[in-house]
Amino acid sequence: MSFQNSPKHLISVSLLVAGLSGAAAPALALDADDFATKVAAIVSQGGASLTFNDIEQDDGTIVLKSARFEAEAQSNRGQFDIGDLVFKGIEENGDGSYFVNLVEFEDVDVVADSMRISVADIEMNGLLVPADLGALPLPGVIPLETFSTGDIKIEENGSQVFAMSGFVADNNYSDDYSSQQVEMTGSGLSVDVSKLNDPKVRDAFAGLGYQTLSGDFKMVGDWEAENGSLDISEYSLTLKDLGRLALSLEITGYTIEVMSAMQQAQELAAANPDSQAAQQGLGFAMMGLAQQLSFVSASIRFEDQSLTGKALAYAGKQQGISGAQMAQAVKGMLPLMLGQLRIPALQQQISAAANIYLDNPGNLTVSAKPENPVSLPVIMGAGMGDPKTLVDLLNVEVTANQPADQ
Repeated sequence: MSFQNSPKHLISVSLLVAGLSGAAAPALALDADDFATKVAAIVSQGGASLTFNDIEQDDGTIVLKSARFEAEAQSNRGQFDIGDLVFKGIEENGDGSYFVNLVEFEDVDVVADSMRISVADIEMNGLLVPADLGALPLPGVIPLETFSTGDIKIEENGSQVFAMSGFVADNNYSDDYSSQQVEMTGSGLSVDVSKLNDPKVRDAFAGLGYQTLSGDFKMVGDWEAENGSLDISEYSLTLKDLGRLALSLEITGYTIEVMSAMQQAQELAAANPDSQAAQQGLGFAMMGLAQQLSFVSASIRFEDQSLTGKALAYAGKQQGISGAQMAQAVKGMLPLMLGQLRIPALQQQISAAANIYLDNPGNLTVSAKPENPVSLPVIMGAGMGDPKTLVDLLNVEVTANQPADQ
């Protein structure tokens, strides 16, 4: 499939994929028109529409010919021809829903001004097409077992600046959809930093010895309906010869009721012709819903793979000293810099961790794990009243060179 549009239109392609983003007994005959109508209804959740010129059916396979995607009018996003959508291994349930074993998209080729984006081998596996949107087991979420792509490439002025060899998202649901496990991976990442537009950033990477960044990313999460526990145990980016940055977050209260309320708020905002008022209303609604959430834990961790040594050497060179001397200089400046925090206990933790790390760069971790979950309104109140109290409230800790499970 090919598009000619401006950069602000590129995001609309992902809306179709997200909208279609999984049992079933075989039916004797498929109603292709009914199936196509229900597929289009999925896309309509985001205020968009899916149209097509014709429908072809053959032994459990339905093809929506020359499909066209149109985003909501007030978003200023355009219309896109997405080619044929092929649904294979379709099975019909007794309740009027359908289970699709495989959905195949045509390759994407998006051109906007000097930028070109291409995505190959786009597939979905285990897609559930509901009889109606109100019958969804999870509000606004279409159960889907797997979404994957092949090569993803971005070119600027004819030169490749970003590539990824593949993306995979796997979902596992309990039989009653009361829990979900998700894992997303992106492999073969490659960024040509020599092609970055900002000369200062480009020169900084060159000074550190990086012309190309390569690596992968991963996200692992679990959700439980009963108490709304959402645990993102890993959200990481690993770059070869640079390091690994990993984040984690756990909250409770993200229940089906909250999900449904959020969806309704988004639908109201999408239907409001006044975009500014819509965004303000959505913001207030989300703030109200946030009061039902509680913070359990969070962490951010960096594992060095030579970046620290290169950064110290680069910074030291600017001062006419070695990397080792620069490390000692940083250690000497820290107490003065940290004094501005006026939180002695935290200052001591940061200083101790920094000294350990600079002597032997391994890893740095900042974590927050209170003894008991803390509601978001309490956190917001503390942040507005006296931000310093957040350190004790959330039990913030800073450590260096500790095993990943600590």
